[in-house]
Amino acid sequence: MKKGLQGLMLTLGSLILCFILLELFLALFSPHKLRTRPYHEKYHPVIGWVNKPLKDEGVHYEFARDRFFHVRHNGLGLRGGETTYEKPAGARRILLVGDSYFWGYGVQDEEVISAVLQKALPPPVEVLNGGTTGYGTDQMLLWLKNEGLKFSPDIVVFGFSAANDLDEIASSVSYYSPKPVFTLEMDRVNLKNVPVPRTGETDRKTFGNPRTLLGKVKKFLRYHTHTYQFISGRLNSIKAFRSFMLETGLADEYTTDLGNLPVLRNPPDSLWEIAISLIKESRRITEESGGKFVLLFIPDKEYAPEGRVDDAYEKNTKMSRLLRDFAAKEKFAYFDLLPVVRASSAVGEPLYNQERFDHHWNAAGHRVAAAELLAFLKKEGWL
Repeated sequence: MKKGLQGLMLTLGSLILCFILLELFLALFSPHKLRTRPYHEKYHPVIGWVNKPLKDEGVHYEFARDRFFHVRHNGLGLRGGETTYEKPAGARRILLVGDSYFWGYGVQDEEVISAVLQKALPPPVEVLNGGTTGYGTDQMLLWLKNEGLKFSPDIVVFGFSAANDLDEIASSVSYYSPKPVFTLEMDRVNLKNVPVPRTGETDRKTFGNPRTLLGKVKKFLRYHTHTYQFISGRLNSIKAFRSFMLETGLADEYTTDLGNLPVLRNPPDSLWEIAISLIKESRRITEESGGKFVLLFIPDKEYAPEGRVDDAYEKNTKMSRLLRDFAAKEKFAYFDLLPVVRASSAVGEPLYNQERFDHHWNAAGHRVAAAELLAFLKKEGWL
């Protein structure tokens, strides 16, 4: 029995030593540990998802091979420094409400439009970043109503993105996650799918919250060891082994399927009417709370490989005209970034990330957008 115990200890010690040596080798010559933590959002029953606090060191988020940007959310879920709902005496607040453009996908904390604006506008002016990835005008309105107005903003800058804002209000599921949706009925918009269903697949995949002990252990190993990723990647490439793991429940299938969850879809020809109704409502609640409202148009990246027609150019041109006419009819402030974007492109100063499938602003895009917005606000006399 003593020899058996000694043999077991020797085997266990050998395995631990092999694990340590393999970890060191992989760390030095072929890193496999996941360095990204993309779960920067959490479930919300009315809005679908909101930013979660990422205080202390924040997270590093990968957006291209070996390219990372740092993200820090304050205690209230805004990207930037700490603040409170209560506005300090004598302060003026500018609140940016939008999607991943305002949130700052792909750029460092200090490069985001809100941070650049804050540097140009020292206290008592406070710039707050209410951007959240994946939002369309529906979730932007709901976030403004449920969260944004708590900050008593003096100015609300409401971003409208040509890239996908209409697509994101088309149904009650977006980016494989349930969300609220407004439908158009008898020329009125009605809020549906609230409270937003919370599914296990959404928790597990979108928010990175495994529900089982095994799932939590595997999540820990993915982010803290190289060996787990190295071995599991090779085993999962064997179809028979992968099938066995799925059948026994030892592996997870990260699918977009949300089970029998019903999906509400808006007809494509109703999306523009829904969007402008939501913008008008956002303006109404802003002004009723004592703030000023400006709609800011964010053009899509105009990229066309040689020999191809750029659909974004026509889309931007059309959307710019529609929003300008809409703002003139409703008599509210509107600022269009399209002329600035095209002028920069003409002189070889791209304002968007260069990765082909990434349509977000780069650091220069955030600087230019901040400078142009600042000039607009000064011209309006709002500062």
